[in-house]
Amino acid sequence: MALQFLADSNGWLSFNHSTPTLYVTAEDDEFDTETLRAWRDEGFDVKYVPMGEGGKTYVSTLHRLGDAMSIGERYAIVAFGDAAAVCLEVYSEPSTRTSKLCSLIAYYPSSIPDPKQRFSASFRVLVHLAQGTNPDETLVGVTRRPEVLGIQGKRRTVRKKITPGIGVGGLQSKIEYPVFTYKEVEAGFAEHDLDQYDAVADALAWSRSLSMVRRGFGAEVDLERVWEENEEHKYHSKNTTKLLETFTAHPTPFVNYTPTMTGGIGKDELRRFYHDYFFANSPPDFHLRLLSRTIGVDRIVDELYIQFKHTVQMPWILPSIPPTNQKVEIVIVSIVGMRAGKVWHERVYWDQASVLFQVGLLDPDEVPDHIKKEGEEIMLPVAGSEAARKIMEVESEEGNDMIDDW
Repeated sequence: MALQFLADSNGWLSFNHSTPTLYVTAEDDEFDTETLRAWRDEGFDVKYVPMGEGGKTYVSTLHRLGDAMSIGERYAIVAFGDAAAVCLEVYSEPSTRTSKLCSLIAYYPSSIPDPKQRFSASFRVLVHLAQGTNPDETLVGVTRRPEVLGIQGKRRTVRKKITPGIGVGGLQSKIEYPVFTYKEVEAGFAEHDLDQYDAVADALAWSRSLSMVRRGFGAEVDLERVWEENEEHKYHSKNTTKLLETFTAHPTPFVNYTPTMTGGIGKDELRRFYHDYFFANSPPDFHLRLLSRTIGVDRIVDELYIQFKHTVQMPWILPSIPPTNQKVEIVIVSIVGMRAGKVWHERVYWDQASVLFQVGLLDPDEVPDHIKKEGEEIMLPVAGSEAARKIMEVESEEGNDMIDDW
């Protein structure tokens, strides 16, 4: 039976019975507090297990993780580095008790089991590999145990180059268990307190890991409700306080209307943006319709048809442009990231060239006289390459520069 997440008095989600246990393990005595907090915020009872000196003591600890659990209780493991390699080796052994293990996530292990290895069907496995900044030099150990006439020989490890995988997602197609490669990052990319940390690779790996752990526990989360509340207060009730309540306190929430680089980082900026610019400058005939919605483990993607007559200034889409009284019809795509049952960020995309064409601004030479500023060059409200850089790292570029009085 699947575990259900239920809203508690604080608006977040909790399991309808005992909190599932998630063990995080790595080499050092202490570990990245941001990662530990992220898993706790998702509703798990997180316990850190340091690898220490490793060896038989560590292996024995891994064997005993589920000993104190009752019937029906299960646990997951998220392991890093050398500890991840040991976990993969230990739990790939048929003799290891795995009845209470539901998911094993391995971040950049120093070695992986034989690509032809089949793990027990009683738990799920996911491996993340860092290809490195110089792929020609990035290797991973591959451990094999030859078998002759049904007798297993001595285990040996060979070094293999980490390949990019197929498509653009980094999936390794010739390995029996799921392995993903992350290009242009080093081992350590998912630990916030290391120089190797990479926010893009971490976010992608996090989504995959969270999905695998939740599936292992059979957990279901209702992300759509909080997002519907966000949209209700954003488009209908226009209630700034209620809208901000749908956002996380941590990590720092942000909104980025990508073509114009408008929005805000942190609740103070979001409060000002929505109250002073978004709500105060909404056309009375603004109409939207949901065309499609895709819900993932920690994100929602909406495709929305939007129609309005440009009768008021609209800083989020046509910043600093006086009303043109032209009708606009566009489709926007909203990609929403969720953390701890609330909205972490929203990135919104649309075809700004289409908007400019519809309001008569695509050709600067044909801009209506009432919009031109005498003696000044017309600057169209559209961003260049800086918009892409802001997607990669939201704080890398200033936002709201196109809004005159921001």
